[in-house]
Amino acid sequence: MRTKLTILLSLLIFGFISCEKFQSDVKVVSLIDSKWTLTQMIDNSTKKVTDFPSEIDDFEIIFRKNGKIDLPNYCYYSYGTFKIIAPDSLKISNIGPGTEKYCLPDISMEWETKFINGIIASKTYSINNNILTIKSYDNMLLFSYKGRYDSNKGKILFCTNEHIMNCIFEIEVSINGQKVGILNAETSYSDNDCYCENSAGIGLLISKDIGKYTYSAKEIKCKATNINNLWTGEIDVNGDTCTIIFLDITKNLKCTWPTHPLKILFLLSSLQKVLVPHQLFYRLI
Repeated sequence: MRTKLTILLSLLIFGFISCEKFQSDVKVVSLIDSKWTLTQMIDNSTKKVTDFPSEIDDFEIIFRKNGKIDLPNYCYYSYGTFKIIAPDSLKISNIGPGTEKYCLPDISMEWETKFINGIIASKTYSINNNILTIKSYDNMLLFSYKGRYDSNKGKILFCTNEHIMNCIFEIEVSINGQKVGILNAETSYSDNDCYCENSAGIGLLISKDIGKYTYSAKEIKCKATNINNLWTGEIDVNGDTCTIIFLDITKNLKCTWPTHPLKILFLLSSLQKVLVPHQLFYRLI
């Protein structure tokens, strides 16, 4: 009996130790498809450590396997590219503009400038205990691990030119019959892959698994009859890409022309004052 208890206790202790070891072994070792949040800056010359201000929104950076980085919700920047030159050498470049919004408080823009200058000047990087350290010429940037980036999902951007109408618009967007959001003048996007002409930065950006979908969009507020206000179609969503659906209010408009001879004559007589001289008009008809 005592032997059995000893064996059982040994198994329990071994299982506990194994479990603890398993948990501690879960560590991030690669930048690819990872998300990080800035926590500290360390001055290389003075070794002064400055914590990220708690009164502003987190600075997040996403490293994707296609070599792009996402910088979501920044004041002036939204994307860039990166290249791992050697096992510990990192080059970040092509930092591009985002919404160019004015951020409050001012400390947010100050930190963003320091952050962008830091990553552009990056030389080396390391990951230890789920802390990413990027070393540049002047300082070191420390990030905490936030999670994995799912490159098996794709993005869909719905944008429109309905802002050219002199009315308040609101477009309800559905995918596979389920409402996914509302597109209006206050809906804005900033993204690494999605660009939509004539959208004035107005767009609804969503994420979906790889696959085929049907979409529908309808105007529910602006009731102008001379514009297209209903859109439907199919979408092929691929991993780590963006599909743009442009909801064009001028596309597929249908004009109904009269078929009765007297109505046609009346229409032509109405147009002749603008389109053709009087004598030429009667020669034509």
